[in-house]
Amino acid sequence: MPETIETLREQILELTREYSQLAHCANRPGYGKDPHRAVFQPGESHVPYAGRVFDTTEVEAAIGSALDFWLTMGKEGAAFEKEFAKRLGVKASILVNSGSSANLLAVAALTSHKLGERQLKPGDEVITVAAGFPTTVAPILQHGLVPVFIDNDPQTLNAVCDQLEEAYSEGRTKAVMMAHTLGNPFDLAQVSEFCRRRNLWLIEDNCDALGSTYDGELTGTTGDLSTQSFYPPHHLTLGEGGAVSVNGDLKLKTLVESFRDWGRDCWCASGVDNTCGKRFAWQLGELPEDYDHNLIYSHLGCNMKPLDIQEEIG
Repeated sequence: MPETIETLREQILELTREYSQLAHCANRPGYGKDPHRAVFQPGESHVPYAGRVFDTTEVEAAIGSALDFWLTMGKEGAAFEKEFAKRLGVKASILVNSGSSANLLAVAALTSHKLGERQLKPGDEVITVAAGFPTTVAPILQHGLVPVFIDNDPQTLNAVCDQLEEAYSEGRTKAVMMAHTLGNPFDLAQVSEFCRRRNLWLIEDNCDALGSTYDGELTGTTGDLSTQSFYPPHHLTLGEGGAVSVNGDLKLKTLVESFRDWGRDCWCASGVDNTCGKRFAWQLGELPEDYDHNLIYSHLGCNMKPLDIQEEIG
């Protein structure tokens, strides 16, 4: 009897599970429960403190995605965004291709002309920390903004928040962007109070801190925007990959998606049409009346979407 596509697929995935069970046992969490994994020997066994942690489920998902060969962002991405936002307790999460891209998009969103008086413009100042990963600071410079550095506490490696007021400049300081260093939360109470009082944007770089808590609340849930990295050494890996989470005004979700998706003004998902009900009823600038909203680009964006195989793994 000729084999069906479904039968062949199940055979491939069954062999994938068997292969992963044998080949990837060192990447699975826990010792002593897996007959294929060596027993942990104190003082002798290697501890993969920053390695990938996965099991047959993720490998099967990756191969299944390759068999489907959808390639670009699809339904699994939408499902991941929804579930991840629910897990964090934020209003929305937008998947991107890396944590560094997440930082770039978080800053880019705040430079949108659609924010009116709160738009970040070249020359505006952003308070950040003097020592940290470069892609926390790089987006500030890449958008013509001015980083204003405060010191790190040598014990926690996080910002010395008592220097926030000294770093503030009336009319010039517009935002604060800093990371929770190596999973250790910075003083969110002091930073968020400072930002509220001064009417500043707050971007939490949460790339190293998924699952960390501050005063009983998850990090990445306090700032107007927060970012996440899914690079292999981090708490949840998609290979490459990241996310921008929206905790404040949901307008920011549309802006992040615009900069991620080539700068498109239209917010319809790929393959979805006319969700606003007026695709051909927009009048923007000097464009002709009834110009197709799907073909309007309101920002200088890039393509920073993840691949379907990453979403399946996630």
